[in-house]
Amino acid sequence: MPLANAYLSANLLKHGHRVTNIDALGEDIDHIDVSYHPHVRYRGLCTEKILERITERPDGIGVSVMFSQDWPHIEDMINAIRAKFPDVPILAGGEHPTAAGEYVLRTCPAVTHVALGEGEATIVEWAEWLDGDRRLEDVGGIQYIDVFGNARSNPARERIRNLDDLPWPAWHLFNLEPYFSVGEGHGVERGRSMPLVATRGCPYQCTFCSSPSMWTTRYAMRSIPDVVDEIELYMKTYRAQNIDFFDLTAIIKKEWIMSFCAELKRRGLKLTWQLPSGTRSEAMDAEVMAAMASSGCTNVTYAPESGSTRTLNDIKKKVKLPRLFESIRYAKRNGIFVKCNLIIGFPRERRWDMLQTVWVAIRFAVLGVDDTAIYAYSPYPGSELHQYLLSTGAIPKMDRDYFTSLMTFMDLKQSSNYCENVGETEISIYRLIGMSAFYAIAYLLRPANIARTIRNYRAHKSDTVFEERLFAFLRRKKLERTRKAGEERPLQIPA
Repeated sequence: MPLANAYLSANLLKHGHRVTNIDALGEDIDHIDVSYHPHVRYRGLCTEKILERITERPDGIGVSVMFSQDWPHIEDMINAIRAKFPDVPILAGGEHPTAAGEYVLRTCPAVTHVALGEGEATIVEWAEWLDGDRRLEDVGGIQYIDVFGNARSNPARERIRNLDDLPWPAWHLFNLEPYFSVGEGHGVERGRSMPLVATRGCPYQCTFCSSPSMWTTRYAMRSIPDVVDEIELYMKTYRAQNIDFFDLTAIIKKEWIMSFCAELKRRGLKLTWQLPSGTRSEAMDAEVMAAMASSGCTNVTYAPESGSTRTLNDIKKKVKLPRLFESIRYAKRNGIFVKCNLIIGFPRERRWDMLQTVWVAIRFAVLGVDDTAIYAYSPYPGSELHQYLLSTGAIPKMDRDYFTSLMTFMDLKQSSNYCENVGETEISIYRLIGMSAFYAIAYLLRPANIARTIRNYRAHKSDTVFEERLFAFLRRKKLERTRKAGEERPLQIPA
């Protein structure tokens, strides 16, 4: 669900502005077609239908760009909007424009302004500028090309300190039923799922992550009553059965998560909740895991990234593997499904580092971890490693080939090679070996899981990320076959 748009819309409404949303995914969620590259697919409304949805000239248009690999498709859409409304200001915001603001402005002149970082206050001030109530120079946290052709950045905006002051997402502006019907949320399918953010930012500075440029390193937590009140609203209004936390790093303070679990139980809320984005293990000890499970937590994702201590130090990932293994054991003892994310192919990584990561994946299988993904490293704009690769010439420029390469992290058949010591084919082999070994051992040690997966497929539910992704893949293939069959069906002319 478009969580960012819902938050931005809520704050615009709070400050007296009128806002309309085009949920390009949700409004045509079963439509899958070819995007800017023959091997790239998009899902949702085509650009022509998006243009049809803009029925009157707006004062301004905002576009959310979360992932850099989506940029070429969104750029084409923005250019089409500009052709229809040549004099309407267009603001692009999100992770990608924040990390590559000048690039966006220079290569896509249809974008008139870029919002840098957290956007709720920025978009309200931008709307005031549209109304003539504020000078452009006084809109904090935006970047634009001035009349002299220079890229200009207004003073950076301070992070929002009291998150409870923000209105909850304006979900009443969206039709959420398509998301409930397909059951392909951020977490594992467990009924009607709603997204929620309880914390913002991350205090760590991993070199492969763009979070420091988007959020800085300030970590902010909402009050527990505010979070649980929002959950109760979703249960009453949308009959929510599950909450997916979208937090970058959900659990850092043990006191906060213990109080949150206690409040859920005190109010008697019967629902499940998950941490699908990847969180840290330091605060998740035996006591915390027991409290989480008893309050409805079903699935947790850890993000150790590597099995090599040398690599962990190099990428500034402050993870202690023995502590991680201990936390996994506590999770499994309490019946929580566990996923672990790993990455290989970092620029300065060596062969032995990758083999250690493969070995850790095998250890995860023995420990009872339900899902392990070994991704190929992708250099995201705004990250420290991206700057390093630009300086070495490994990334000659950001173009469509580069953006396409960012998607290879999910494809086991290929890897984008930014590693200085190991080749692309070898990295792909290690990924394939690690993933195959993990799932083979996991299912061999627990054969009852095979029967569970078959039962879940028939019951249209999932317990693990593997099941969720497998079932979603089968569903998408069915949709594509249906689309192709419709295109190839001969025209029937009645006699």
